[in-house]
Amino acid sequence: MKVLFFEHDDRFIFGLPLGFRDAGHTILVSGPVHEEKIDRILHKFQPDLAMLLGWTTLHTDSNLHAIHDSCQRYDVPLIYWATEDPTFTHSFSLPLIKKTKPTYVFTVAPSKVPLYESLGIPAQHLPFAYQPSICKPVPCSSWCSKDIAVVANAYPNVLYTNPRHYRRQSLRILIEPLLKKSMTIDFWGKHWDQMEPFLGMSIPKEHLHGYLHYLKAPHVYACSNIIIGLQNYPSELVTMRTYEILGSRGFLITSHNTELCQLFQHTQDLIISTSPEETLDYVDYYQQHPDQLDIIKNNGYKAVINHSYAHRAQTIVNALQNAKILPSFM
Repeated sequence: MKVLFFEHDDRFIFGLPLGFRDAGHTILVSGPVHEEKIDRILHKFQPDLAMLLGWTTLHTDSNLHAIHDSCQRYDVPLIYWATEDPTFTHSFSLPLIKKTKPTYVFTVAPSKVPLYESLGIPAQHLPFAYQPSICKPVPCSSWCSKDIAVVANAYPNVLYTNPRHYRRQSLRILIEPLLKKSMTIDFWGKHWDQMEPFLGMSIPKEHLHGYLHYLKAPHVYACSNIIIGLQNYPSELVTMRTYEILGSRGFLITSHNTELCQLFQHTQDLIISTSPEETLDYVDYYQQHPDQLDIIKNNGYKAVINHSYAHRAQTIVNALQNAKILPSFM
C-alpha cells in the first residue's frame, strides 16, 4: 500500500511514517507544501491513503483546504491523527477537521472518540509510540552523559493560560524539589529560561542547553543516568517522550498517570513519583545504587517493544479495513 504523509516536522516524520515503512508499506513524506505541490504530489504518487498528523506550520488554512480538495479529486481517503487532544480539541483539532473533512480520525485521547463519532466521523483511540530505528541505545559522549536530564519544552504559555494544567503539578512533583535541593539538572528544550514564576527560582544558565534536534534526543535519553519526564495529564494518555525514553533504554522518573500504570510497571520498567518527597527519595536511592539503573533500563526497553510505530500502523490499517475504507488485501 502507498501512504502519503502531509508533514515536514521532525516530531512526526521520524515516527508514524517510518512505522508504515517497517510494516511493509511504501511511504512518501511531503515536506513543506503549497497548493500546487499538494495536487502535484497526489497526481504523481497516487497513494492509497493520505494522512495528516498533529499540529505543525504546514497546517495553514490554504494548505488544509487544498489537501481536502485534492484528496477528493483523486478519491484518496484522508486520515487525521489528532495528537493535540484533549487540550486543543476545540481550538485546533475541530477547526482542522471542519476544513479537511477526513474520512477517519484517530486521537491520542480516548475521551474524544465519542465527540468525533457524534459529528459522523468514524474515530478510534491511537496512542503515541516510538520508532525503534531512531529511539534506541546509542554510544555515549560527554555532551549527553549527564546525571539528571530533562528533554522537553517548558510551555510557559500553556501554564499561564491554564494554571490548573496537570503539567504544572508534574513540574511541582518532579523538578521543583530537585532544584530546591540545589541538585544539578541539565535542560534541553525551549523556554526554560522563562520558568522562574512557576519553579520559584531561575535555572542556572550553564545548565540550559536550548533546542535539541529530534534525532539527538535519544543520545540524552540513553546516556544520562536519570531522565525526568513530565506528564501532561493525570489519566487517559501518556506523552510521546515516555515511549521514546524507554525505547532508547533510558531510566525514567515521571509523575503518576493512570494509563501509564496500565502500560508499565512501577519500579520495574520505570519510576512513578506521586510527591516531591518521593522524587527526592528516588533520586537519592538510585544515585546511591547505580547498579539498579541498568536493571530498570533493560526492563523498560523490553516493556516498550510492543508500542512501536509499526504496531500503530497495523492498528490503523486494521481499523480502516474494518470500516471498509481500505480493502482487506492491503
